Amino acid sequence: MRGRSGGGDVFEDLAFLEESNSPILRNLGGFLKKPEDKKGFALYSRWVPEKPDHGKVYMNLSYQVTDNLRAGLDWRPLTGDVSPLINFRAISEDDGWRPALILGMSNDDFGDINSDSYYATLSKHAFVVEKVNVSVYGGATFIRELDEIRPVGGIHWSRGAWSGLLMYSGVDEHISISRRLGSHTVTFLMFDLKLPGMAYSFTF
Repeated sequence: MRGRSGGGDVFEDLAFLEESNSPILRNLGGFLKKPEDKKGFALYSRWVPEKPDHGKVYMNLSYQVTDNLRAGLDWRPLTGDVSPLINFRAISEDDGWRPALILGMSNDDFGDINSDSYYATLSKHAFVVEKVNVSVYGGATFIRELDEIRPVGGIHWSRGAWSGLLMYSGVDEHISISRRLGSHTVTFLMFDLKLPGMAYSFTF
């Protein structure tokens, strides 16, 4: 029996949820669990010089609140737009067939507009070939400015410090190639497969 002295860490006091026989309680325990990586903050910036001002420079700052919840703010410096960023892993994938369920909201570019969007996706590690890990995801997003629900999906691969992503945002296709350098990641991207850009992220 775990103690309940009231002076311990609330996350440790609730860790018994992860040991429950109930899937609902285990997911709740995972949601409340502290992130294992102490580097909770992430700063991301993107530059696509041929886009309009709202998409030319984009930044976000987020914090890994728990292992399953990341929250922060999106910022468009050239237009002054600020909006919330939330990413919540409602269900974790397992070693069998079950994929992860990701829910969230963010601000992004869809064609020539930028809009808040609300999404739900399923993601799953697919296979490993020649030390390359391949994952896939798919789902739907509600794009507020278009007042429409659109399909989304993509394929992600990684090998050591290198990774890449081919994605469909609901309006456009994008491709990116990234190189991790410790806490820093540099990315080359092709927005809509025709507009080149660069991105940089830093965890701390």
